[in-house]
Amino acid sequence: MKKKLLAIAVVTGLVGCNSSSTSNDAQDRETFNLRILHINDHHSKLDATEVELNLGGVATEVEIGGFPRLVSKFNELQNDNTLRLHAGDAITGTMYYSLFREELPDALMMNQVCFDAFALGNHEFDDGNEQLAHFIDTLQNGEDACGTEVLAANIEVPSTNPIYGLYAPYKVFDVSGEKVGVIGIDIAAKTQASSSPSEDTTFLDEVETSQRYIDELQEQGVDKIVLLTHYTYTNDVAMAKQLTGVDVIVGGDSHTLLADNALHTDIGFGSASGEYPTVVYNADGDDVCIVQAWDNSLVLGELNVSFDAQGNVTQCAGTPHLLLGDTFVNTAEDSDGIHSEEQLDTIKQYIAEKKELSSVIEDEGTAQKLATFAALVDEKMEEIIGDSEGLLCNERTPGSNHSSGALCVEGSAERDFMNAHGSIMGNVVAEAFVDMSIRSDIAIQNSGGVRATIEEGDVSVGHAFNVLPFTNFLVNLDMTGQEIINTLEDAIDSVIVNNSSGSFPTAANLRFDVDMNAEKGKRVTNVEARRKNTDGSFADWHAIELADSYVVVTNDYIAAGKDGYDSFVPAFEDADRREDTGLLYTDSLINYIKKLESNGEKLQTPDVSEMAVQNFTALN
Repeated sequence: MKKKLLAIAVVTGLVGCNSSSTSNDAQDRETFNLRILHINDHHSKLDATEVELNLGGVATEVEIGGFPRLVSKFNELQNDNTLRLHAGDAITGTMYYSLFREELPDALMMNQVCFDAFALGNHEFDDGNEQLAHFIDTLQNGEDACGTEVLAANIEVPSTNPIYGLYAPYKVFDVSGEKVGVIGIDIAAKTQASSSPSEDTTFLDEVETSQRYIDELQEQGVDKIVLLTHYTYTNDVAMAKQLTGVDVIVGGDSHTLLADNALHTDIGFGSASGEYPTVVYNADGDDVCIVQAWDNSLVLGELNVSFDAQGNVTQCAGTPHLLLGDTFVNTAEDSDGIHSEEQLDTIKQYIAEKKELSSVIEDEGTAQKLATFAALVDEKMEEIIGDSEGLLCNERTPGSNHSSGALCVEGSAERDFMNAHGSIMGNVVAEAFVDMSIRSDIAIQNSGGVRATIEEGDVSVGHAFNVLPFTNFLVNLDMTGQEIINTLEDAIDSVIVNNSSGSFPTAANLRFDVDMNAEKGKRVTNVEARRKNTDGSFADWHAIELADSYVVVTNDYIAAGKDGYDSFVPAFEDADRREDTGLLYTDSLINYIKKLESNGEKLQTPDVSEMAVQNFTALN
């Protein structure tokens, strides 16, 4: 057991805290200053995101993030005592993965950063262990490979499994003569329920496994220990309190922004869930520094930790760097996109005063490599297929403020609507499935499978792929009303028990009330349904008939019981109750948008009466 000297240090005393110009070379013999640079959950978002911000009172549009900027910032912040870490969910989420599963530009971009360690996340298993083996091999042996260690302590496979021998439970790094142990942890239940690992893949308890390997490292004389987790922020905080010997947790999975919330409110982008870093006591009463860096390659986390000669944490502090471009577009009407010199000076002065904001020039070599893939993606993505009448915001569980709906800010009509009724985009997707699958009465879709917001204006193929980037097919299932209710209950239970917000259901021709505080079996009430007539129109809403049959269209992923949708399985496995439509679900959304366009119609926010969630009571 280590005894920390300070419960939480005065952060201004840390050499180099919140400073990109820090050098640890001149530290005294009694102190070791470790810098950790980290990201998580980039989900194949390799290029920048265009966002409208308020910078010093000036409304402007600017690019944020992307790997060319990440590489520049990593290199700027690097010193002799640095570890570069990625906390999982690198792949799936955009067309960079959907279109290039063989070439894997994600691995190429990660090798430009040259991470010391990468923890497996749940989405690494989305296409099975064989595809994951290909990804790991490309990362470790492909173009510009640089020796990134792949870590997963709580995942075990037999020697016949494709990923056997391609990852390790932990790695001990020599950082300026000091031993730093890094242990990888994946979220077990969610990966099993929400992804597609092979049946011979075993997932061990996260807390027990962490303590096992912490103890093993300490027996080897390693007294500086980092958990690199894909386990959610709240789980990391809870786990830290149960462990002994852990110093730092670098996390992922929950897409959590840890930052100064006042700043993000001021600029109108993002909502912070806690402080960066978050400091809690472990089971020995010692400090644990916990960090996470949002998602989608928007933020680079910089954590600085000081240890004394006995390996005790004495101080930790840092900065979540939001990576801005250096070109600003005036969004005011009649401005031609051009800011005045005074406005530009105000913007630049504001950025200079905020340590969390950085104007970053893209790394040229990285940008050139990405451009090759971007040109191929753009060729397909640019095809305009329809129009959206408004901002179709995305959400997972109502009120969870998931980053995929970040364009719908707190206080906006769209955000208030979602807090009460769930994902707007999710319901639009469900409406598309009901329309395209012809025979179905009802559609049910897991909210986590819907990945993006569609903005007002032209809608392209690329927008549809960003919303539904996976390669699932639609299936029709003959189900009773009771089975449908059971499915909703299963999904919501997965949100609560597995902390899997993406399990929350969206639907079309199905509406209900949800009380997250009730016990399972009583959370979903006042369920109403609507059947499809032979001419494609819909009959009237009615209280769902428990013993009668409905045709439910869903994706084959959750139909097989993934993401907690256990009650789908009997119908999915019964050939007499299952119809494989052969429809790719992304293509179904594309064709639905095209159909609306041909009929002179636009995508639009559903009326409240059409939303799946009619009334929502959040978990206390």
